[in-house]
Amino acid sequence: MDRLPGKVKRALRAKYYDIQPKAWIGKKGFDEGAINEVSTQLKKDGVVKVEIRKGALISTEMKREEIAQKVAELTDSEVIDVRGKRFILFRPREGWEKYLRRLKLKEISKERREEKPVDKVRLDIAQFRKKFKKGRE
Repeated sequence: MDRLPGKVKRALRAKYYDIQPKAWIGKKGFDEGAINEVSTQLKKDGVVKVEIRKGALISTEMKREEIAQKVAELTDSEVIDVRGKRFILFRPREGWEKYLRRLKLKEISKERREEKPVDKVRLDIAQFRKKFKKGRE
């Protein structure tokens, strides 16, 4: 489930593109130590770049995107970008409630916008045209 909209992901990707990897997934795969390190870095900074070692690809027999999704699932974070053997994870330090609340508010406002009758706007334009023609004559 994507919790972040595309605009936010693009902004985070641009901001944190050139940070150095602070955690590694090795031949042991998703062992407790690697997941704990990723989780610790996420608590500290909110963003972490993780590097996938060649041994992880061989031992887990998973693709890079699948490994990134699995790590994100285990650490309750969101995958921002997967490029080559590195991927960026994001988890807000203040919690997901803030982001989920914003998404719900956007959905509610979108529903309200859809509820507005379009015919009323067309009537207003038609009335404006009539008034405009009367003024020109």
